[in-house]
Amino acid sequence: MTNLPLWIIPLFPLLGTILLGAIAVISSGSKKGPSEGFVGALSVLFPVISFVCVVLLAFGMPEEGIRQTLCNWIDIPMLKVDIGFLFDGLSRVMLLFVTGIGSLIALYSIGYMHGDRGFTRFFAYINLFLFSMIVLVLSDSLLLTFLGWEGVGLCSYLLIGFWNHDLNNCKAANKAFIVNRVGDIGFLLGMLCLATLGGSAILNYEALNKFVEMLIAGGHVDLAAPILMIAGLLFFVGCTGKSAQIPLLTWLPDAMAGPTPVSALIHAATMVTSGVYLLARLSRMFVLVPEVLVVILVVGMLTAFWAAVAGLFQNDIKKVLAYSTISQLGYMFMAAGASAFDASIFHVFTHAFFKAALFLGAGAVIHSLAGEQDMRRMGGLIKKTPVTACVMIFAFLAIIGFPGFAGFWSKDLILERLYTNAPFGEFFYFAGLLTAVITAVYMGRLIIMTFFGEYRGSKESEEHIHEAPASMLVPMVILAFGAVFAGYLWADSMGIKFFANTLAPVVGEAQNYSLGTATHHVNALTFACFGTAAALLGMIIAFVVYGRARIPHISAKVSSAPEGSKADWTFFFDYIHEIFITVTKAAAFIADMIVEKILQGIQWTVGSIAEIVGDGVSTFQVRKVRVQLTLSLLGVAALVVVVLLTGGLF
Repeated sequence: MTNLPLWIIPLFPLLGTILLGAIAVISSGSKKGPSEGFVGALSVLFPVISFVCVVLLAFGMPEEGIRQTLCNWIDIPMLKVDIGFLFDGLSRVMLLFVTGIGSLIALYSIGYMHGDRGFTRFFAYINLFLFSMIVLVLSDSLLLTFLGWEGVGLCSYLLIGFWNHDLNNCKAANKAFIVNRVGDIGFLLGMLCLATLGGSAILNYEALNKFVEMLIAGGHVDLAAPILMIAGLLFFVGCTGKSAQIPLLTWLPDAMAGPTPVSALIHAATMVTSGVYLLARLSRMFVLVPEVLVVILVVGMLTAFWAAVAGLFQNDIKKVLAYSTISQLGYMFMAAGASAFDASIFHVFTHAFFKAALFLGAGAVIHSLAGEQDMRRMGGLIKKTPVTACVMIFAFLAIIGFPGFAGFWSKDLILERLYTNAPFGEFFYFAGLLTAVITAVYMGRLIIMTFFGEYRGSKESEEHIHEAPASMLVPMVILAFGAVFAGYLWADSMGIKFFANTLAPVVGEAQNYSLGTATHHVNALTFACFGTAAALLGMIIAFVVYGRARIPHISAKVSSAPEGSKADWTFFFDYIHEIFITVTKAAAFIADMIVEKILQGIQWTVGSIAEIVGDGVSTFQVRKVRVQLTLSLLGVAALVVVVLLTGGLF
């Protein structure tokens, strides 16, 4: 076991952010900017050092993990929070691929962003993102996790709108930021609910786990269940925002407006899986409220299916991968909803490799075609970009769950757990299997339209097609290697359970509590056969429908957005958001009219009448005795007249 302090892991990306940010500001007046070689070396160096530190800490880590408190953060009468870090099986897995894949994508970005005037600023944002993501994963409390949670959201906003000269990019960045803020309200209220149960101390993960153990041991789960259920639902709302699940999923496809390395790192491999990480970290709390797990299961299923169908309708290569990411995240939430937290994190791990490879491959294609993203204007690229084609084909085989590739092990494990663990397991298993078929179809369509057939672009653009530079190809090849072999860290049929054993100290107790003594004897080979059949069926459908079809040449002026019923399906939740916003605006207008206009008018009228009456009475209140006596006599006379006119006193 190494004696490295945990704070050293986020330190280097933070130093990179400060240094690169300073260089960007100092060189802002220059037309050329600083040396790309120098900046590129710095931008890769700091993430690599963090990755090395994680590797050194990972070897020899004790089973219970490493906990270190850095300093006191908040110390007021009702709230005491320390800045502390927790390095256990879950954070070790997450940090290995966050820093490892982050380093590869930083290297890839040197070639992709070559010649961009914002080169230095881009890498300052990338290092800031890695710092925030490390804090999110490494923190030992919900409050510090929330700090990282907000940090990655800020970096997502900055990088989606990186090319801010285009108004559409700015709108996409704003949309992502605002939708995520809606989810973040759920996170905040969830913490507030927990604090009402056990004070601010319960926001620490270790204290929360001990509190849960106390509830179970004392038989008080039913007493705390209502508050825990509300907290669980609120935390899940936060997860739907960050991990693009129904209903807060509309921002992720629009986030493709940012540079492709951003899509690979933030919107595929790391940030969007934060919600899955949070569910696993809070697994001991979630298993106490199975109703919340059912909600997570259903939302994950609906999201996976809806996004898979939407992926069939996209023409933009990055949009296909965006909806694919949403669909795969749905699988992860389905697994978490079935109390298979280890399987969900395993799919997070394998997905990071093959989805990053797919996005970087798509970036290489876009780079070779001078910015073209519409697959209808591609085709036949395997002849001129063979390395890129092989990388994407390997990643394609991984995502559809082809035998031997990473996705085969993780996806089939999720389907198996759905069948054995979930309520109405057969139904959710069938839904997952059907989604797997659709996944193979739309991914097969992407591969066929991009790399096979004839080239459908212009003659001029065809002459300039070229393979990506080495700085882009090397990370792609390494990720393709991971897309093939990452799944062998948990291959039950081969007796390999390294990944499961790594996560067992973190999520094992929660899963055992959820499943109880129930045992299911299933044949893993049967699930593997059905999963393989789904992948093959999808590939066959894709070949029959798209491989033999003649795809017409499309003018450069034609939009890549889906049309008609395809658009209705794709933008269904955008329509719902628009309706909600319209209703909210109408309610705000009515409230403004009632509160600000009508009620204020009534208030002014009543006040004015009171003032007038008061002023009128005050004129009669004079100091002259003769006037007062006269008024009194007039009053008595008026009273007598009234009595006589109404029939007297009796």
